[in-house]
Order: sequence, then structure tokens, then C-alpha cells
Amino acid sequence: MNCLPWHPGQFWRITSLRKTLPSLVLKSKPRAFHCGRISLTVDRLDKMAYPMHSDFPCTHMIYKIPEYFPQTALVDESDSYSYVFIYTKSVSLARRLHNAYPLNMDKTNVIAFFYDNNVNYVVMLWAIWMLGAVALPLNHAYPREDLQYFLTDSMASILLTTQNHKEKAVSFSQVGATPVVYPSINSNENLVFESYDDLDFAIGEQWLLQKPALMIYTSGTTGKPKGVLLSHTNLHINILGMIDAWRWVGNDRILHSLPLNHVHGVVNALLTPLYCGATVYMLPKFDSKVVFERLLDRSSDSITLFMGVPTMYALMIKYYEETYGNASEETITEVKEQLQQLRLFVSGSAALPIPVLDKWKEISGHTMLERYGMTEIGMALTNRYKGQRVPGAVGLPFKYVDFRIGNYNAYVDGEYEVLAEGCDGKVRVTEGKEGQEGELLIKGPNVFLGYWNAPHKTTESFTSSGWFKTGDMAVYENGVLKIKGRISVDIIKYGGFKISALEIEDVLLQHPEVQECSVLGLSDITWGQKVAAIVKPGVSNLTQESLQKWAKDRLPKHKIPSVIKFVDYIPRNNMGKINKKGLIKEYFGPNRNK
Repeated sequence: MNCLPWHPGQFWRITSLRKTLPSLVLKSKPRAFHCGRISLTVDRLDKMAYPMHSDFPCTHMIYKIPEYFPQTALVDESDSYSYVFIYTKSVSLARRLHNAYPLNMDKTNVIAFFYDNNVNYVVMLWAIWMLGAVALPLNHAYPREDLQYFLTDSMASILLTTQNHKEKAVSFSQVGATPVVYPSINSNENLVFESYDDLDFAIGEQWLLQKPALMIYTSGTTGKPKGVLLSHTNLHINILGMIDAWRWVGNDRILHSLPLNHVHGVVNALLTPLYCGATVYMLPKFDSKVVFERLLDRSSDSITLFMGVPTMYALMIKYYEETYGNASEETITEVKEQLQQLRLFVSGSAALPIPVLDKWKEISGHTMLERYGMTEIGMALTNRYKGQRVPGAVGLPFKYVDFRIGNYNAYVDGEYEVLAEGCDGKVRVTEGKEGQEGELLIKGPNVFLGYWNAPHKTTESFTSSGWFKTGDMAVYENGVLKIKGRISVDIIKYGGFKISALEIEDVLLQHPEVQECSVLGLSDITWGQKVAAIVKPGVSNLTQESLQKWAKDRLPKHKIPSVIKFVDYIPRNNMGKINKKGLIKEYFGPNRNK
């Protein structure tokens, strides 16, 4: 395979830089960051590192932004902000933090910050990076218990906040993070230019690219949230991959309504457009009416692309049906024509139900581009920008990413039997293994540094040869990869069969009176597991018997849910994901409500 070699814990020798790097200002002994048991010095590059691809552009975002100074970077509810404005405010904040709270650069410094979806997020994020620290964005609306866990586990030394959340930040003083109030920006006035290169603590670009950059906690759907440590290079690779695959350009305008404590909202929908000089129109939160109507706006600042989770598209479809369901044919055509002027709709963070994909195509004329990623690996797989997008598939790897589908080999500790493997340019299927399902493994410079303070969990997440174990079942067929669900909760083992819960969910969602559903595997003494479904119906007279009868023409007998529970609401986290273990405990556990 002629793909990029990569092993976790190694850095690369950078062989191609786009400009001369500024000199490094060294004030102490070589700085290091710690990931579990591993200490990696970042003042110099690892001699054993693999060489970079010759076409790899190595300009870090902090050094890239000056190219776009006059252009509009972000528009929020308060005002419109240029790149030079946000950059300058970030430099000013970094200087003040450095003077008031000097960091011990012999260790990894984590700075947490409470955020709102507005310009202050970018200013705080860039300022933290300018200090050489790791940024930990926290949603201030999370339960107190969760926030305390994140602050304690991350060992954040500073909790940065705007005046809006001062009281909450101060209330966490006892966990060790010093609360620091940052004056909110609410207009683009009072700009006094400052340059990062002029700061005496400015970090050289080559050095910065290798430092840890961002800590994101996993959603906790399969256990206690883990702090995922991502390097600047991890982020950089992801950004370059998306620019290449999705044809980002400087005159793009994205409507942003995603949470900013997940990779989807931070890297995909914010950092990627900012890296290429595009404009981000940021909403404080997702609202189906506000978003849908803004997408229809074809003024001079009309939106060119949108990214969301499947739930967002489902809610916009609901809004469309309620608002335009009885509209004239002329109005429906006009709506479709307006949406067709956008160049791209992307869906991710959860499996995209085919009925949602089909309905959105009917409304907008667009086939959504579904992609696949995780906090630990960023974006790994994508459907094509040009060409056919296969329903239910997530395409092929992004540039610089390798994939492998394998089954665990009990005779070789930590290794997998290879069913298929490849990169963006070539895929090889093992003879006799065509169409077989296995665990999806990922390798490349997009893969994270490790779980914060959890070396054993980091080790367990990789094969002995350095492949990250995603925990998702996948199959390569007809030239694309399809995700079959999580190994632990989405693969149901029934009497010798391995059943994909996602496949059954896609079928049930085709029923006109099923609004939402979640398919689960319940322990069964005879069959190992039996298929159950939690269903949110559109009408009150839908019954288990009628739904099972309808499913008989669409599913083999062993895949039809033998237990169906109807509910008014299926809880999801803010990225649209369902905690299936929580559902099993709530509805089928020993202490369930009668």
C-alpha cells in the first residue's frame, strides 16, 4: 500500500515549509508534554519520525490568518468581525494572561473556558494557543457535576470566562482552576493593532505545530467521558483534508449552529473555514425555523454550505412540513430553487437515516454528503464531493488517512486479520474476504495523541502495530465503506446471527408514523440477545402488533423487534447521539418505571 506510514507517539520531520519560520524564543529547558506514561519533548523533532508528504502545507493557523486581515471572519448576533480584529484581540488577551498568570512551560498547561457561540470563542481559543497552552472548551450550560468532573480530570490551571458566566466560574475555584474574567466583545470598535510575532513569548510555527492544542471530552455514550488530547498537527491535517475533499474556498459562507465543545463544531464548521479565509455566520444555538429561513435568504451574504447532525435536518424537515406543507406548487418550487443555490449540505456525528436523506433531497434537491469521524481521529471518511453519494455509506478516507477492516486474531495478541485496507487512492481486499464485516481501524497523522491521564486506556485503544480501534463495525462493498454500528451496542448477537441495529432503525423510520426510534439488544437466555425497539410514534394508535406486521414485508423474521416500547421522547445528547445503554437501563432494567 502506498499510503502515509504513521505510528502513535511519533512526530514527523517536516520537509516542506511554505515560508521561513520565525526564530524560537527559548527561556527554559526543553518543553515537554505528558500523555500518560509518555513524555514527548517538543523543542526538536524526533529523529525516527517519518518524513512529511512533499505537498503538505505547514502554515499554522496563527501564522495563516494575516493573509486574510481585511476580510470578514465571523458574523454573530452582535456585529461583523474581520480577521485582523479577532487576531488583534487574541494577541491582547494572550499578553494579559501571560503577564498576570505566567505558565510553567515544563509541563502541559490546560486552560479551560466557558463559551457562548460568538466571536469571544475564537478570541479565547487563539489566545490560549498563542500562550502555548491546551484549550478545553466547556459548555457552561452543562450540569455542575459534569463541569466539575471536566475541570478536575483535566487539571486545568485557569478557567477563562466572559462576564456573563463569572459567578459560575468563581463557584469552581475550589477545584484548582483560577477563574479569570475576560471582557466580552460586543462590537467591532476600539481596535489597537498588536502582532503576535512582537510578543516576547511568541512560539515559533514549527514548534507550535507539534504541541498539544485541544482537549475534547468524549460524549460518554459508552462509559465515563475521557479527555481526548489533540495536537495542532492533528487539527491541521483534518482542516487540510476537508478543504481538499469538500472544495473549501475563501468566498464560502457557512451557517454555524453546532455546539463548540465537539470536533464537529470546532474543527469542521469553524477552524476549517477560518483557515481558508471564508466567513462564519454564527448563531447562538440551533433553531429549525431560524436556520431554515436563513438558508433560504439569497442576499449578498447568502450561505454557501451548512453542516449539521441528522437530528437538525429532521427538525428542519418537520418545520418545512408544518410551514410549507400546504403551500402552492410555485412556493415549494421556489424554496427548492433557493436551497439548490447552496453548494453543499454535510451530515455527521451520528448515522444519517436514509428516510431523512431522501426527504431532504426532495425538499432541497441536494443529496447530503455523509462523512464519518470521531473525537479521537477527527474526520476519517467521506462521501465524494463530486460524483455519486451512496445512501447509508460514508465513502472513502480523507487525504493522509489510512483505514483497515479487520477481525481480532486471538492467536496474535493485539493484532487483527485484515479483510480490507487502503487510503484515498487505493483499496485492497483480501481474497476470499469480500463483503465481510469487521472492526474499522484508522491510522494516520489525524489520530489523537492519547487520553489525558489514562495511559492504559490509550494503549487499549490501539493494536500492537499502531492502528486505532474505532469500536465500529464496517464493511467495504461496491467501492465504499459502510458503518454497521458500534460493536458493543449496535451489533445484536441473536442465535448465531450478527444483526445491525442501524439497519433495522433505517427500516422502521420508513414507517409513516414512526418519528424516531432506537433499536437495542436485550439479554435473552435462549437466543443470547433479542431485538427490541424504543419508538416515538406520530399517532397514539400505533401498536406493537401493527408495526411488526408492517415490518414483515421489509425485514427477515430474526430482525423484526420482538419487543417494542412506545415513548413520548427519546433523549439525545447535544450532538444528537443516543445513550443506548442508558435506554436499556431506563426501560428494561430491574428498576425501570412500571
